[in-house]
Amino acid sequence: MIRVAPLLSLFLIAACAAPPPAPDPDAPAIAWAAKVCAATPQITVAPQETAADLGAFVDTLAGALTKEAAAIRSAGPPPVPDAGPTVARALATLDAAQESLRQARSRLGQVRPGDAGSLQQAVADVNAGMAGLADAGDPKVALRQNTALDRAFDKATGC
Repeated sequence: MIRVAPLLSLFLIAACAAPPPAPDPDAPAIAWAAKVCAATPQITVAPQETAADLGAFVDTLAGALTKEAAAIRSAGPPPVPDAGPTVARALATLDAAQESLRQARSRLGQVRPGDAGSLQQAVADVNAGMAGLADAGDPKVALRQNTALDRAFDKATGC
């Protein structure tokens, strides 16, 4: 008959003697990336039925971009070499997107209720002004240009 207690104690002793796994050298960068990913909003398709609907969507998008920029700034400098310029580019893109959204919101505020032609022109103006901002909603596109940050985003939970 096999005695379980001595066998179990042998396994426990062996488990305690095994060295712990080495920490991931990217752990600080992974934690930084996870903070940024946690602030990335999920945005739905913009309604375009009325100027008020589109204006509310623009406000929502502007708020989301503000939250993203704040999260990147509050995360502090990433703990990887040469990431400062990459972060500055990502923040500049977000800042430019926010300015474009402010202009779009102002343009939408000029639309007279019930004026379909004015709304159509405002929507065209808003779309033209925002065409170059495709990556602004996801600053990770710019941040991933840094190899160490790219690796950290790949490993971070929620990214």
